[in-house]
Amino acid sequence: MISPYTNNIEKYLESSDILDYTSKEISNLAEELFAGAKDSLDYIKNAYEYVRDKISHSADAGEDVITCSASEVLAAGHGICFAKSHLLAALLRRKGIPCGFCYQKLILDDETAPVLIYHGLNGVYLAEYDKWIRLDARGNKEGVNAQFSIETEQLAFPIRPEWGEEDSYVVYPEPDVEILRTMRESKTRRALWENLPTKLAYCVSVELHYEEMTETHLDELAQLYVETFNADPWNDEWTFETARKRLYMMLHTDISFGLCVYREGQMCGAVLGAMEQFYDGLMFEVKEYWVKNELRGKGIGSKLFAEMERRLRERGVKNIILLTAKGDATEHFYHKQGMGTAPDMVFMTKRIGE
Repeated sequence: MISPYTNNIEKYLESSDILDYTSKEISNLAEELFAGAKDSLDYIKNAYEYVRDKISHSADAGEDVITCSASEVLAAGHGICFAKSHLLAALLRRKGIPCGFCYQKLILDDETAPVLIYHGLNGVYLAEYDKWIRLDARGNKEGVNAQFSIETEQLAFPIRPEWGEEDSYVVYPEPDVEILRTMRESKTRRALWENLPTKLAYCVSVELHYEEMTETHLDELAQLYVETFNADPWNDEWTFETARKRLYMMLHTDISFGLCVYREGQMCGAVLGAMEQFYDGLMFEVKEYWVKNELRGKGIGSKLFAEMERRLRERGVKNIILLTAKGDATEHFYHKQGMGTAPDMVFMTKRIGE
């Protein structure tokens, strides 16, 4: 799921020395492309295809000059992937369309340079659909066929995890400062090719993003649920269908509350339960609580619990209760969150069917 780094949409509309859309040349081009569009969605497509097709990738064109700001890219008629993303963002922001920056870690060249470097593209907010999409204006050539698409993403390069390549679905409001530093310090593209960015300043501290659970999350929740509970230490036998049905039934009550947590645009945990009235106030029972297997032990579960507690307190909840296996890691986790074991309660069960 593509998601913004910040929920402040105004950050994706700002001008800067890199995104200098107030320049006469950027403004004129934006007006020209907008005049040929049927609506704002068509303008996004026009601007994207202009940057993709009319502005050459510096390496494809054999250009050695480094361009960086949007106006530099437009004037020179070429730029590397990061530079082209700056121009597209400037054109879209000039007409009030939120646009930011996404980064992938890719192999530079399978044969001659099998090293991992960053590749830049754009994240664009479509108001008509209330969603973010990614667009890659790198420029097409043999083996590269990026296209404008709302439903099925078609970027310049596939991600190959077996090669160590990584994707990220976070849309940042400004170009990464580490990438800008590397571009500005390189006198030529050939020099830049010897010092391509291998780290992002944005990734020094990964921000978690929370969303209250709705039916739109169910497919993503069910998939994560199966991956989590069918693995150690639970080793359950959930299918996508049974997991989705369970979550659907719990979510579709007037008293349900659920919270999803995202890391770099990917769902990595969730909590789901129900509120009920007790004699001294509202009580919340945690029904399901899970964090992606490979991310357990990194503090995400504790942060999710704290955010859940904060939001429940705002709703007037005074007590949180739950059922968990005695003596295992989950009991230890809940103790760390400040929950105690009730000495005068016992969990009882009776099986009545085959």
